[in-house]
Amino acid sequence: MLRNIHYILTILLLTCCTNTERKFAQDFIIINEGFTPTINQIDKANSKLLNYLETKTKNGETIYINSLDGKVSLQDQLKYYKRRYIGKKTTEGEQIIRIEFVFVRCGGQDEWKKIQYTKDGAKDCWWSVLYNADRDEVYSLTL
Repeated sequence: MLRNIHYILTILLLTCCTNTERKFAQDFIIINEGFTPTINQIDKANSKLLNYLETKTKNGETIYINSLDGKVSLQDQLKYYKRRYIGKKTTEGEQIIRIEFVFVRCGGQDEWKKIQYTKDGAKDCWWSVLYNADRDEVYSLTL
């Protein structure tokens, strides 16, 4: 009887911890280079990015990236990227959040928090997008 209860509790625990619908990685940092993005702004940016990618897919403009499984759609791989949210202000005072995505296999334990990624050295490990918090728009996707 005790063995059955242990088995059932283990199954329940594993079921609760597995979230296949998770779209975004758990690891992220926030960097202030003009302003500190709020969690609400970050949530809006993530939501807007997902909508942007889904709209591209619906319009036949799916953005693909290289993966171990070959070419896969970017929105299906978002959960495998750690994020850095960098708050900046334009000369007009608009709040811009630069979201830098670092593939989990490239980021190491904590190196991804410190490294300044550039397109030249990062290969398929890094990409970024800008989100204008004042206009609620995603733009300048750089793969």
